[in-house]
Amino acid sequence: MFLAYLDESGDKGWIHSPSEFYVLSCLLVHESCWLQVLDDIITLRRQLKNRWGILVRAELKAAHFRTGHGPFEDLGIGLRDRMNIFKDVMEFQANRLNITSFAVAIDKARIRDRSIDALQWAWTFALQRIDHFCSDKGEHAIVFPDEGEIRAIRKLIRKMRRVHAIGGHYGGKLDIPTRFIVEDPRETRSQDSYFIQITDWNAYAAHHSKYVKPVKKVRSDLWDILTPRLLQDVNKVTGGPPGIVKWP
Repeated sequence: MFLAYLDESGDKGWIHSPSEFYVLSCLLVHESCWLQVLDDIITLRRQLKNRWGILVRAELKAAHFRTGHGPFEDLGIGLRDRMNIFKDVMEFQANRLNITSFAVAIDKARIRDRSIDALQWAWTFALQRIDHFCSDKGEHAIVFPDEGEIRAIRKLIRKMRRVHAIGGHYGGKLDIPTRFIVEDPRETRSQDSYFIQITDWNAYAAHHSKYVKPVKKVRSDLWDILTPRLLQDVNKVTGGPPGIVKWP
């Protein structure tokens, strides 16, 4: 059984939206190594506490690295050091954590059909990839999204479990229900889950990578650091950035 943690970066809306992209990141960890990965993350947080004073139990979100808010508020750590810390935690993932990651980036400006919001597009693509990943492994998955959109996600998962028509690469439609995602999604608060916090870091890294939407004050190479942990198959048919489904 795989546990799939998902979190977002950017805004799903169409009108007066502060972001051009809606990005959803997924972190997959197998049940057999879940506790070891958790212990490794705790080791990382203790290292951050010992070196920088960042509290072990504090909710550390990706945006805090850029803004200096949250756990950084009273520590006097400059932007350059915060970006180096961000780089270090991404390297820790790549070198220490037995996980698999990928992201979906929805370019809202290029979508003409706005009857379906960006969240549904992103989650549809993510669930397809999770299901295919588990099918290849002969495993199943339970989905753990960050809090906020649980009703829409639950409805989508239930629908895709029964009927899911996708466009064939060579034309036509294929009915491929998601058979390897079990149970309803389990909403998980970021402040209660190190796994969701790491998924948030990854969503932000993908969003502001050189492949999607680089911005000032954020390193554009953070996503590339994850290369050893990226699920490269997510776009093997259509092509695209490493480990990122970029659509349309």
